[in-house]
Amino acid sequence: MVAAIAPVHLFGALAPDIQEQFGFGDARQGFAVAAYFAVSAALSSWGGALSDRLGPSPALRFGTAMAGIGTIGIILAPSYATVVMALCVAAVGNAINQPSNNTFISGGVPHHRRGLALGIKQAAIPTSTGLAGLALPTIAVSLGWQAAYVAAAVLAGVAIIAMPHVDAPVAPPEVRVRYRPSARVWRVAIGAAFGAAAVSNIGTFLVRTLDEAGFSRNAAGAVQVAGSLALITSRVGWGALMDHRSLDRFRFATVLLAIGAFAYPMIGTGNSVLVVCGALLAYGCGWSWPGVVHLGTVEQNPDTTGAASGVVQAGMFVGAMTGPAVFGVLADVQGFGWAWMFVASLSAAAAALMSTASAKSGVGE
Repeated sequence: MVAAIAPVHLFGALAPDIQEQFGFGDARQGFAVAAYFAVSAALSSWGGALSDRLGPSPALRFGTAMAGIGTIGIILAPSYATVVMALCVAAVGNAINQPSNNTFISGGVPHHRRGLALGIKQAAIPTSTGLAGLALPTIAVSLGWQAAYVAAAVLAGVAIIAMPHVDAPVAPPEVRVRYRPSARVWRVAIGAAFGAAAVSNIGTFLVRTLDEAGFSRNAAGAVQVAGSLALITSRVGWGALMDHRSLDRFRFATVLLAIGAFAYPMIGTGNSVLVVCGALLAYGCGWSWPGVVHLGTVEQNPDTTGAASGVVQAGMFVGAMTGPAVFGVLADVQGFGWAWMFVASLSAAAAALMSTASAKSGVGE
């Protein structure tokens, strides 16, 4: 998972250096990230179905290989356009790996441990942003931004070699071919789309926001690492909590999204204390909901875990595609304050939508 998502997170963390080399601004930064997630969204359902057909381990090896090829393409890219194309190649791996990991966990982890396992799986995202933050003051400053991508390519190779084999539950062929998402799966996917449209801007634009607020490269990297640690802790912690409490998964996610809606405006204030507090709160709560949502999806769709996860993940990718694109334009035209207010509105909308996916919401299937 880290190998699959690292190309786009490094692109955000190393944005000042990459933008300087290729001569583009925040709007084109946002559109490059949007292209990555557009490909991820378009292929996510296919990637989930692929894991149902081939099994999660072969699918994960293939997806990680595609991410590695895209990473190498970014290292060798001579222009902005080539970087975008390489990000799109890496996105194919992301589209496969995200839902395939849910199938991997469904087949290899006992039911009473799946919350913890999905929390660990979702911790791959903040691990990636944390490593990207570490790459900024260490590798990138001394060796150049390409060196950080070399490390990501090596990580992809290690992941392919070390991938264990897991047999996943196999859905009947007619179910795999004729799978139609339920109304609840669609509601989860739409809510997840708005939530992802909000949180995707943390990895893409937090470092740029800190740069505008006067933070040094080292300080910006430290904030991103601290936030990533908070997010790793919260995602694993929420997963373990779900294993030990019969809490409604989607209502719990609603609360986390609502907290995020209060945190994002703090990031856009430009005040160093509020920016850091807002960033940590956004990481620890506003971005910690996906594992809980995936757990609810896995529990409600035991025979079509890959396909259902693919639909929900496609929603997340659509949000992750559109959020940075709009944010980049707003940041260029109106500044970061207005852009982060826009993010807060997305998180509030996501909270409202996710509440309708609750088993106790009263909304019919």
